[in-house]
Amino acid sequence: MNAYQRGIVVTDLDVLEGELLKAEEVLDTEYSFEKAEPSYVRCLEIISHAEHKRPQIVALITSLFSNGKLSDEPVAVLMHKLRWPEVRRWAEAELHAMENPKVNGRPLEKIIAAFNDDWENKEFYQLFAVK
Repeated sequence: MNAYQRGIVVTDLDVLEGELLKAEEVLDTEYSFEKAEPSYVRCLEIISHAEHKRPQIVALITSLFSNGKLSDEPVAVLMHKLRWPEVRRWAEAELHAMENPKVNGRPLEKIIAAFNDDWENKEFYQLFAVK
C-alpha cells in the first residue's frame, strides 16, 4: 500500500525535506560530499518543479538550518546553484544579529560564501564541474 492509498498526502516539500535530511545524514556518518551529491541533485530537481513554492522552500531550508537539523553544507550547495538573494539576506541578518559572530558565525559565513563564483567547496562536486 502506497502513501496515496493510505490517504497520506506527500508533498514536494516533504520529499525535499527528506532529501535534505538524507544528505545531512551522509555528511554526518560518512563524511562524504560525493555521496551526498545525489541528494542535492534530487533537491534541485524538486525545486525546479516547485518554483511557485519558493517562499515555502526558503522557509523550510532556513528553519531546518536554524533548528540544527541541517548543517551549512547542504544550504551552501543549493545556494551556490540557485543564488536566491532572500537566503543570502537571511544568512546575513542572522550573522549580524549574533552576539559573537566571530565565535558562532562560521556556518552562516560559509553559506554566504557559497554565493560567490569562486566558492571553495565547489571543486568537490560534479554538479559544478566545468564541462
